[in-house]
Amino acid sequence: MEEEKIIRTEAKDFYEWKIKGSDRFNPIEDFHLIKSRLYDFYTTNSKAIFLDEIESIVKTDLQEHRDSAHGGKPKEGCGDEIIAEKLLFYIKQELETLPVIAHQKFESKDENIRDNVFVSYSHFDKEYLNDIQRHFKPFLGKINFWDDTKIQPGQQWKKEIEKAISKTKVAILLISTDFLGSEFITTKEIPPLLEAAEKNGAVILTVILKPCLFEEFDELNKYQAMNPPSRPISKMDDNEREELLVNLVRQTKKVLEK
Repeated sequence: MEEEKIIRTEAKDFYEWKIKGSDRFNPIEDFHLIKSRLYDFYTTNSKAIFLDEIESIVKTDLQEHRDSAHGGKPKEGCGDEIIAEKLLFYIKQELETLPVIAHQKFESKDENIRDNVFVSYSHFDKEYLNDIQRHFKPFLGKINFWDDTKIQPGQQWKKEIEKAISKTKVAILLISTDFLGSEFITTKEIPPLLEAAEKNGAVILTVILKPCLFEEFDELNKYQAMNPPSRPISKMDDNEREELLVNLVRQTKKVLEK
């Protein structure tokens, strides 16, 4: 059994034995139990996988409760909902301190093979692209990594970008004020990438480069952010920055290997 599957099985068993059906009415007590279980995992990535699975189970149980008791909708004042929402709040805070685990929101309905990693960025942020290229370089024999530096002289650059987007499985968005303010990015790159995520099983991973109003862009911030807007790369020391980019490669490989 692969490592991630073992950890997720452990999380499911723990939830069934220790959390589900608990007569504790203070969700912080359940959260402390979960936190104590995290000490059994030595790496931050393992902790993140365990907590990610717990979060998924709590969300599923909450929705099942809503479906059976409230017609599928939240009900203000429901004790079960209040407990679940509080527990999810505590879990979310803890997850923000751990590496992000990428998820595919929708199954692919596209007959075309999607295996590209497409990087969308502002040319004002080229230095960050260079860093990401460095981290992907050891895996270029297995990963079809694409950014616009791949466009050769004489090629029609708009058509090359469209072609690359049509094959994208993982889209990495390098977010900054210059990115959000780029007319070409917001009109020519983002719409087809978001459509691919909604309809064709592509995965959007965002990396916050610099302080910006990312939270104002609802169509983007609902997708996976590798780091919170409050902790852009520009504020990180070298080790934290390297760890973030290592996890970006790790989660990209995970999506592609599925």
